Amino acid sequence: MNITQLTLEQTPPLSVPFRFFLTAPLFGILAALLLLGSGPTIFSSRWSLEVITLTHLLTLGFISMVIFGAFLQFLPVLVGSPVPYPRLVSTLLHLLLTIGSLSLTSGFMMTQVVLIEMALVLLGLSFIGFMSIIGYSLIRTKSNAATVTAMRLAWLALAITVVLGLILGTGFGYGYNLSSLAKLTNLHLGWGLLGWVGLLIIGVAYQVVPMFQITPPYPAMVKRWLTPLIFLTLLTWSGFYWLFNLNNFSWILFGLMDLIGIEFSLFALVTLQLQSWRLRKLPDVTLDYWRIGMIGLLLSFILGLAGLIWSDLSDTPIYQLQLGILFIAGFILPVIQGMLYKIVPFLIWLHWQNQQLNILTPVRLVKIPHMKQIIPDRWARYQLWVYFISLILLIIVALYPSKLIYGVSMSFMLAFALLTYNLYRSLWLYWSVSQQLIAKSMMENPIS
Repeated sequence: MNITQLTLEQTPPLSVPFRFFLTAPLFGILAALLLLGSGPTIFSSRWSLEVITLTHLLTLGFISMVIFGAFLQFLPVLVGSPVPYPRLVSTLLHLLLTIGSLSLTSGFMMTQVVLIEMALVLLGLSFIGFMSIIGYSLIRTKSNAATVTAMRLAWLALAITVVLGLILGTGFGYGYNLSSLAKLTNLHLGWGLLGWVGLLIIGVAYQVVPMFQITPPYPAMVKRWLTPLIFLTLLTWSGFYWLFNLNNFSWILFGLMDLIGIEFSLFALVTLQLQSWRLRKLPDVTLDYWRIGMIGLLLSFILGLAGLIWSDLSDTPIYQLQLGILFIAGFILPVIQGMLYKIVPFLIWLHWQNQQLNILTPVRLVKIPHMKQIIPDRWARYQLWVYFISLILLIIVALYPSKLIYGVSMSFMLAFALLTYNLYRSLWLYWSVSQQLIAKSMMENPIS
C-alpha cells in the first residue's frame, strides 16, 4: 500500500469520522423498515411520499452521513488542510444532520409541516456549516491535484443542490405553490447525485483505488479532464433544461445527457480495467463492492440511453424508479460500503500505530491486529452477498410490484444490520486494544 502521499500526522481524532460512519447504517435500517411498512404499492409513483422519504433516508441519512465523515477525514490527510476544531465541528455537524434528516423524513411520512420546517433550519445549518468549513480548507490548500479539483467541483455541485433543496423544502413546509416543481426536483436530483456524490466518488477513487486495491494509477488525461468535463456538461444541461422549452431543444438535452452518461461510463470502464491489472491477485471483498458499483453505473447509462431513444419508456414511472434505483442502490451504495470496509480498518490501524509512537517506553506483549483482522473478510463477504441479493430483488420488485417487497425489506434490513455489526465490532476492538496499550504502558513506565 503506497501511503507516501498522505499527511498522516494530521489525522484527526478517530471520533471525528466515526460518529458519522456508525450512524449511517442505522438510516439504512430505517429505509428497510419503510419498505416493510409501505408494501407492494411503494413504487407506484416516483412522487409518492414513501418514495420521497425513502430517497432522503438514503441520500441524507446514509450517503451524506458517510461523506461528511469521510470529508472531515480526507481533507487533512489527502489535501493537507486540517479542519479547525475537528471534535467540536464534527459533533455539531453530526447532530444537525442526524436530527434534520430524521425531522425531514418524519415530516414527509406523517405530513407534519412543523417537522419539515424544523428540518429546513437544521439541514440548512448543517450543510451551510459543512460547506463553509470545507470551502475554507479547500481554499487554504495550494494543491491542484486531481482529487482536490474534484472536491472543489463537488463542493460547487453541493452548493447548487442545497439551494435547490431549500427551495423545494420551503415549498413543502410553507405551502408555496412552486411553478416547475418537476424541473426543480430533477435539477436537485441531478446536481445531488451526478454532481455532488458522483464527482466526489470519482475524485476519491483517484486516490483510494490505486492505494487500497493495489492497481496502477488512473491515466493522467482522465484525472485531469474527466471531473471538469462532467461538471461543465451538467451545468450546460441544467441551463438548457431550465431556460428553454423541452420540445424545441430536446435533441440538445438528450445529447448532453448522453455525454454525461458516456463520461461516467468512461470512469467505470477505466476503474474495471485498472482492477483487472491490480498487482495483488488475492480475493478482496471491497474490490467486489466496487465492481458491483461500476457495473451498476454502466447499467444506469444503458437504461438512461434506452429512455432517451424511446421517449414512451422515459415517461413511465417504472423507468424513472428503475433508473434511480440502479444509480443509488446499484452504484453509489456499493461503492460507499466498499470504501467503508477499507477506510475504517485503515483508520483504526493507523490510530493504534500513532498510539504506540506516543508511548515513551516500547510496549511489549500487546499484539496489534492487522487490517484484515479488524473487520474479518468473511463477515464483510456475508454482508456483500446479502446486499447483492437485496439489490437484485429490489430491481425485480420495481419492475413487477408484488409481495416480494417484504423479502426485499428484510434482506436490506439484514444487510445494513450486518454493516452496523461490522463497524461497531471494529470500534469495540479498537477500544479493547487501546486499553491494553494504555495499561501496558502504565505498568512498564509507571513514573511517566
